[in-house]
Amino acid sequence: MAKKLESYMVPLTKLFSQDFFFRIPEYQRPFLWDTEHFKDLLDDLTSSKPDEPYFLGTLVLHEYQSSQYDVVDGQQRLTALCILLACLRDAPGIRHEVQLQNELHEKIIQPERILDNVPAKHRLQVKDQSAFNALIATIGGAANPVPSPSKDIPSSRRYELARSLFWDKISKMTGDEVRQLAGFVTQQCHLIYLATDSFEDAFRLFTVVNDRGKQLRRIDVLKAHNLDPRHVPGESARSKYAHQWESMEDQLGETQFEEIFHLLRLIYVKDKPQTDLQGEFVNRILGKDEMPKAGADFMDELEAYVDLYDALFVAKDYLDHDVQDARYHTLMEAMVNYFTASEWKACLLFHAKRFGRNGLYEFLLKLEKIYLDHWVRGVRKDERYSTYTEILKSVQSARSPAELLEKIEVDLTGIVEACRASNFYNAGHAKYLLVRAEIVASELDHPRHFLVRSIEHVLPQNPATDSLWVANFTDAQRKELVDSAGNLVLLSKSKNSSAGRRDFAEKKKTYLKPRVSDFPRSVEVLDYDGWTPEVIKERTNEFASSVLVDP
Repeated sequence: MAKKLESYMVPLTKLFSQDFFFRIPEYQRPFLWDTEHFKDLLDDLTSSKPDEPYFLGTLVLHEYQSSQYDVVDGQQRLTALCILLACLRDAPGIRHEVQLQNELHEKIIQPERILDNVPAKHRLQVKDQSAFNALIATIGGAANPVPSPSKDIPSSRRYELARSLFWDKISKMTGDEVRQLAGFVTQQCHLIYLATDSFEDAFRLFTVVNDRGKQLRRIDVLKAHNLDPRHVPGESARSKYAHQWESMEDQLGETQFEEIFHLLRLIYVKDKPQTDLQGEFVNRILGKDEMPKAGADFMDELEAYVDLYDALFVAKDYLDHDVQDARYHTLMEAMVNYFTASEWKACLLFHAKRFGRNGLYEFLLKLEKIYLDHWVRGVRKDERYSTYTEILKSVQSARSPAELLEKIEVDLTGIVEACRASNFYNAGHAKYLLVRAEIVASELDHPRHFLVRSIEHVLPQNPATDSLWVANFTDAQRKELVDSAGNLVLLSKSKNSSAGRRDFAEKKKTYLKPRVSDFPRSVEVLDYDGWTPEVIKERTNEFASSVLVDP
């Protein structure tokens, strides 16, 4: 139980008084609010009724010394509010009202009070204090852009974004409008704060409270759980692992960093999820048999997996200097770009962790065909999970990559049938399989990048009534063949839909030739003298028989 737990609703003027000094601890994420959040905040404040209270949300605080608080949840709001107050302080409308400027300034920076033994101190200490100080530390600072926002410090760019958006509106206000908004913000804007002097209980509160506009992610809760003093007791160690966490997220980016936790959950549990991501890690993974413990053990294993993920799926250079490098890089780029589900990545990650580079490319080829089989058959998520969990168990038990490959069987019948389908164009897997056919047709002496702009029908879907297309194809033939794989090519440049209806001789010369040059299989169309039902059927059969050839 906490030794002390406070919960009050207070106006901003109370929260920004000598009773509260805030610090953003190292384990926190950077300042991440964007344009929408800043605009929403300012619009809400300027459109609210001036005589009615306005609720700004909840803060979760850890009181580490008397009146000194670490912000466990709420840094986005507190930081934005400090910038807003600095802009109000420096507004042209009150430029000559020294007392009002000083009162606003004292909300941001506590002045020295000799008799009360209170030193001069910033109300909010952030992790990149120098950029923040340029805005708030000096009266007049908010009137000018933040000096050269660092490209390496995302939060400094956010400070300038907030300042410019707030300033654009506030600088146009009259003195009365500035005074009214400043009074409303300080007197009528209220927050609930939950404060405890127990670090552990502050983290427990953190798990159930969401930040305004920037919803608390499950991985943020996992970060807090792994940095809990019960798992990482030393402050310097917590700071080290907090920086390590932020570095890993910067390395992959927010979306891919979050994805890796879902992949790790599948690798560790080898079963479908029973609860949310946080519950899976806390209740089924961390500290369980043969799984990492919370804290340093998990952080270090996460870092190893992040590096593997980066090399496998982002840089795609895991097989660099290997004879299979160009083939791996080309195929992986297509899979990452066009595959919509990600369970296969968990299997490849685990294989790389278990066996390194040995047999990895051959294993990838098996995974690709398993994914394609699921895709063309419309297999549901539960069945996919069952397949991939069995593969993960095989990776765990196999004594070698060769033994593992022998255990995995793939039925290609469904994929081949899908390639021959008359409505191939309308299937979600069409673009990927067309790209794969281009990979098979390429000389992969170096990595190839197939940047597809669109899929084009050689025989148009809606030919002109007076065209040779209508003369050379019956209605039944057009219906049967127009969307089949043999009639489709990939374009690397933008298309002109009207030009695509030209007769074949002109279409391939003036329309297809400049747009299929990056695609070797599509270029083959230019060698045909005519485009007939027999040509389309032949190309469809050739496509179905060759598209799954291993690059």
